[in-house]
Amino acid sequence: MANSARYNKLKSRIKFIENNLLPDEKITGNYTKKEKDLIRGYILLVHAEIEAYFEDIAKQVVSNAKSKWIATRQKSNCILSIIAFCSHEINWENDPSKNDIKHRINRTTGHYTNKLNSNHGIKSNNVKNILLPLGIEESQLDQTWLNTMDDFGAKRGSIAHSTHSVQNPIDLKTEKDRINIQIIPEIKDLDSIIKALK
Repeated sequence: MANSARYNKLKSRIKFIENNLLPDEKITGNYTKKEKDLIRGYILLVHAEIEAYFEDIAKQVVSNAKSKWIATRQKSNCILSIIAFCSHEINWENDPSKNDIKHRINRTTGHYTNKLNSNHGIKSNNVKNILLPLGIEESQLDQTWLNTMDDFGAKRGSIAHSTHSVQNPIDLKTEKDRINIQIIPEIKDLDSIIKALK
């Protein structure tokens, strides 16, 4: 199955950032201050692109599933999963339309979308909070990849929340390999699973 247009946009954007921001790799690791800042910027931007990808693709899936359900009233595993994960977080007690199924679906999917809007990160908990309510099984998430996402998220946090003078040197090849060999191929596989959700 071909990947989603949103995944292709992510891949293209990461390649653009690499080609237009990163200095040439130096075996010695002796980068100038400017080059070190460019490498830090690369990590921050790629992190932001991956975060936006997961949020955007989840919103697309929900929107498509809801539109299809409204048009056909056929069962949607995606909507059922969102209701299972999120409905208990909503106070239905004083809702005058709580017995209307369309209202409940709109309110629950809206609640899930609002949670996406307040997501901040791509660590394993962030990824699970985005994907599991859509109907992705936890067993479909590779644990090694989740650990890599935790490490990458921690690296991004360290860069974003501390001055460069207290940060450890960043190895460009290590970071590029982490992104292009350890992170992106698994996102590609997940994208195919996400794209198939109905």
